[in-house]
Amino acid sequence: MISSGLVKVIEGTTELLVPEAFCKKGPGTRTGEVFYNKQMEFGRDVSVMFGRAVFKDGDKILDGLAASGARGLRLANETGVRADFVLNDRNLSAAVLMKENASANSLDHVRVMCKDLRALLAEEQFDYIDVDPFGTPIDFVNAAVQNCRNKGTVAITATDTAPLYGTYPRTSLRRYGALSARSPFAHETGLRILVGFLVREAARHDRACEPLLCYHTDHYFRCYVRIVNGAARADAAIKKLGFAHFDKASLERSVLVERSDKADAGPMWTGPLLSGELLEDMIASKDLGTSVRCEKYMTLWNEEASAPALFYKLDELAKRTKHSPPKLQAMVAKLIESGFKASRTHFDPKGLKTDAPIGDFLQLFKEC
Repeated sequence: MISSGLVKVIEGTTELLVPEAFCKKGPGTRTGEVFYNKQMEFGRDVSVMFGRAVFKDGDKILDGLAASGARGLRLANETGVRADFVLNDRNLSAAVLMKENASANSLDHVRVMCKDLRALLAEEQFDYIDVDPFGTPIDFVNAAVQNCRNKGTVAITATDTAPLYGTYPRTSLRRYGALSARSPFAHETGLRILVGFLVREAARHDRACEPLLCYHTDHYFRCYVRIVNGAARADAAIKKLGFAHFDKASLERSVLVERSDKADAGPMWTGPLLSGELLEDMIASKDLGTSVRCEKYMTLWNEEASAPALFYKLDELAKRTKHSPPKLQAMVAKLIESGFKASRTHFDPKGLKTDAPIGDFLQLFKEC
């Protein structure tokens, strides 16, 4: 019998009881005591794919801000590993609901906790720590990167996208220690600012933060990063921080190693956001509710994994050259045929990445 005020939903192969007035789209608003957002199913499907590729038997896995428990319960139920799964939320109603959901799915290897996440992380260490807050993750990042075991993973969600996009640069500076800026590629600089913040926080503890799968979609940023011990590794990661510059007249965008008058956004991570090795092990299987979308993103991520930083949009090139934009795939092929690197990007359906100098790029755009 379903408790009053709850409804049953199915994600993947997991049945979940969630508040009847759950959020079905967008970033969501808090309604009631326990939050559940249906639109985040895609992100949870990606988590399942990630867990299937990375988790090992005996791992200690934490969903730190679990709410209804949707992500953590799915990881426990669908990744196929016998691990110590811990679901935590300081809201007692959420903890009670998680226990009910765990029991309904016969997940006897799941522990449910009701603590402040920072207090829990002061007491225990984990191989995987998931931090999915309502808004900014900054209150929990330091504790997470400190208490993740060596070579473990921290997964972070940020829904405070406006400051990172450059809408509120002062807020970005306060929260993340980096200046954001509006630009045609602001979604990417926003994500890179977030990753750069994780790198700097980990380095404070002589730990390296190595991006594995960092992406932007819908209303949020999501980062999966490996935490590795060692001051030398931390120093190497710090060296991959830099700044973005955008010349509005020429459309040229560039990555600067050091801060200068030309720096528009940063410091931010300038290295790869995606691990090709990890992506080879991730499979968008049919038992995922958003498998079609997962396959689409997997294709884009694989193309983009070795691409340079900062993407272009066909519309801005068309406006600059006064030429109708070609088909995206044709433009990518033209650049590759001309000896340059080029790929589509998940950041924008009309976006692409290339290492072609802006002059060559604009000329090829006119010819395509």
